[in-house]
Amino acid sequence: MAEERFDVVVVGGGPAGLSAAYFLSKAGFSVAVLERGGRLGSKNMFGGRIYSHVFDKYFPSGWRNEAPVERWVRRERFSLLCKGQAVSMEYWASRSPGKYDSFTAFLTRFLEWMGSLVESEGGLIATGVKVDKLKISEGKVIGVEAGGDELEAGYVLIAEGINTILLEQHGLRPRPRLESTAIGVKEVIRLGENTINKRFNLSGGEGVAQLFLGDFLKNARGGGFLYTMKDYVTLGVVVRLGDIGSSEISVRDVAEDLRLHPFIKSMLEGGVMVEYSAHLVREGGTRDLMDKPYGPGYMVLGDAAGYLLNTGFSIRGVDLAVETGRLAAEAAAKCLEKGGEPTCTSLYGEMLRRSIARRVLEKYKMLPEFMNNYRLYAIYPQLACSTLAGIYTTDEEPLKLWESLSRARKGKISLISMLMDLLRGVRAL
Repeated sequence: MAEERFDVVVVGGGPAGLSAAYFLSKAGFSVAVLERGGRLGSKNMFGGRIYSHVFDKYFPSGWRNEAPVERWVRRERFSLLCKGQAVSMEYWASRSPGKYDSFTAFLTRFLEWMGSLVESEGGLIATGVKVDKLKISEGKVIGVEAGGDELEAGYVLIAEGINTILLEQHGLRPRPRLESTAIGVKEVIRLGENTINKRFNLSGGEGVAQLFLGDFLKNARGGGFLYTMKDYVTLGVVVRLGDIGSSEISVRDVAEDLRLHPFIKSMLEGGVMVEYSAHLVREGGTRDLMDKPYGPGYMVLGDAAGYLLNTGFSIRGVDLAVETGRLAAEAAAKCLEKGGEPTCTSLYGEMLRRSIARRVLEKYKMLPEFMNNYRLYAIYPQLACSTLAGIYTTDEEPLKLWESLSRARKGKISLISMLMDLLRGVRAL
């Protein structure tokens, strides 16, 4: 690859980078994707759920039959786990309302499928290539250096994920803030299709997406998740790094406590763990967004630019990454057609500010502060379990709702604090 030149070089073969490469190569531009992992997706880890809207709108109409979809999510579950107890809420739909839905997938397989689209349009994908630094001339990014080779480009699109080594090296982005960074741990457990269908009440390719809060977190801020694949279940936790570093809490122990909770253990009985992985996660919302995800000759995409959304009930990352990649491709194409002026990348910034990706992050901008409230993790799950235990008591005298709630919260939280948290939650959610 020494001294080669492309219209665009993409650093990172994740959802954002491959999205940009696909749309650019489809438009007839020469594109090279440089991925440091040995295969696409080998450096990526995510829970397992992808939202379809960006693929339905911008990808070939037959993508649903071609992409490696495991299951279509038809059941949403939210559970609070306490010692020997659980409180669950479920939403079910024969098909998700509206035009779009979501599905579960293994990211490595899904990215390999996206990579095949790039290559079918003439794009180049090189795996096992670590970009050492950006090539800069007169304040403009004009390419990259990788393993002794130099690749020049009209524009460089940086999609390196949360580990923004390249951006930090050149002073383009500070390291992720500890208070808004979490670590996610995921286990992949093989159960078999029939077992999963029976235990989760599924049929016809249906899937479940389930989130957890409770005492397994050991009062740390975070949560658990479970997604059903065809033959596998992915189970994991996400815990704030600040809580891990300031205590004796081990994220491995948090993950194990979730898996061994009786409510979960019965779901996974007989399963075999086949994969264990960990990854950093941004949780700062709009506070993690780059003020200026572009500069002379370069643009920053996806998670590297801070585009990941936690709504409190769901986590969206892949769809936002793909959308930022599409916008970067559109901006780069227009700039190349105008002659490749390096400062033309400001067009990408304008597109991002008007995009659905930015709009949804702004919509939930108050959520990170609300989710910092330790009572959400240390008090309310147990409060819900104890209140319902009182209502459904088998004792001689059943309790009224208010009576049970009063007993459950006694000595733990005041009514005023509950009301204040409720108001904050209404504003944030």
